[in-house]
Amino acid sequence: MKYLRRQATDEFAAKAREHSYRARSAFKLIEIDDRFEVLKPGMTVLDVGCAPGSWCQVVVERCGLKAKTSTGYLLGVDLQVVPPIPGADIISMSDITAKETQKLISQKLNGRIVDVVLSDMAPNPSGDPATDHLRLTNLCRAVFHLFAPPLESSDPPLFRLSPDGKYVCKMWDGAERKSFMVELLKYFRQVRTVKPKSSRDASAELYLLCTGRNK
Repeated sequence: MKYLRRQATDEFAAKAREHSYRARSAFKLIEIDDRFEVLKPGMTVLDVGCAPGSWCQVVVERCGLKAKTSTGYLLGVDLQVVPPIPGADIISMSDITAKETQKLISQKLNGRIVDVVLSDMAPNPSGDPATDHLRLTNLCRAVFHLFAPPLESSDPPLFRLSPDGKYVCKMWDGAERKSFMVELLKYFRQVRTVKPKSSRDASAELYLLCTGRNK
């Protein structure tokens, strides 16, 4: 009941219904894109943890993926079933950390260089904020390692990120954030911490915006 009351009076939930977005989280990506120009027509975008599909909807709009002349491509991946989204290619019921899923992603990308990697995924809350923070940080790291494997790994990158490529990932703030940002800065020239207005004030949620490859 508390959730339903909050949704009924929530400005961004109302806007999501008005604009036919599947979730209020669409406005988090919209704000990030408005401020930092993450998305452009013709881009190849990977959206990890894409359910229910609101970020995919924004990418389709901002990258013009419904146009017949579009050269862009969007691939969304999630553990849950994601209903079809015109302009997007979706892999449902698939674990991003599983080799089978990664092989399918590689097949779908078919050699494309990726311009933007998005991750709005989060583990189911355990009730312990420190544990949840660590679990989400590890998920963000796993996505990062898809295109930037650690030095000790013998695995090649699953795909290449473009020279101006960007990585946007959701985190819950905590003890590991700064050390993960240091790790990201070995690959990216800049890592920003962004708290969109549509993130609830009481939430530890924030986003890391990584831009400009170092190599």
